[in-house]
Amino acid sequence: MDVIANFLTKIRNSLVRRVERVEVAKSGIVGDILNVMKKEGYITDFKDSPDSKFKYLVFLKTYNGKPVITGLKRISKLSKRVYVNADNVPKVYNNLGISVISTSKGVLADKEARALKIGGEVICYIW
Repeated sequence: MDVIANFLTKIRNSLVRRVERVEVAKSGIVGDILNVMKKEGYITDFKDSPDSKFKYLVFLKTYNGKPVITGLKRISKLSKRVYVNADNVPKVYNNLGISVISTSKGVLADKEARALKIGGEVICYIW
């Protein structure tokens, strides 16, 4: 089972329902993606769920009653991995969104990967 696709789907479904908190399965890569989302301002915070030690409780950010995240897209899948070099790190909506990239330095946003001049596996787009 693809934990990243499941995580993105849970976030996407909670955005449609206008829910401000969502529980997602806990894993290392999900925690790294959540750290990037928090640093880039797409979520308010995340922490361990009080109900289960196997889940994160994610607090989605809103602005004027509307969610900050308008879209999520999984790029690299289990069946087809997508890798880019440092020169081809993708820009999402002319830098209005971010691409999350798994690099040798950890999971980074596209701006950080360009600054460090490293490429890696493109995990998802967030805008």
